[in-house]
Amino acid sequence: MNNMWPWPADTQLDIARRLLQSYRSALMALKPETCRQLDAAAIRFGQGWVEEKTETANDEDFVQATEAADLAGVTPAVIRQWASRGYIPRHHISGRTHYRVGDVLAHVEHCREARKNRRTGQPTM
Repeated sequence: MNNMWPWPADTQLDIARRLLQSYRSALMALKPETCRQLDAAAIRFGQGWVEEKTETANDEDFVQATEAADLAGVTPAVIRQWASRGYIPRHHISGRTHYRVGDVLAHVEHCREARKNRRTGQPTM
């Protein structure tokens, strides 16, 4: 079995999403209306990642857990776990918990690099 996935830092979920996006692109080219209907159903079930959207955020922006999760490709519960484990700091603004975009994205990159290094045999830092 050839295990030469071109993106060694991908999680199993990342791999599944990349593969599904390939199938989705092919379906969109052949049957756009069917693809839109399936996308709408996926979104109703909470799978908003099927939507092609451009996220823009400044590293210095503060967002709540749901927005941070969208940027990181995880659930809001994972964002809260990261904060409780000290991986990212919490910021309290107007009585609500927020997270700095740069902290969230830096932690995502750190996790990806660590996975990549484990899979390619590189030492972790």
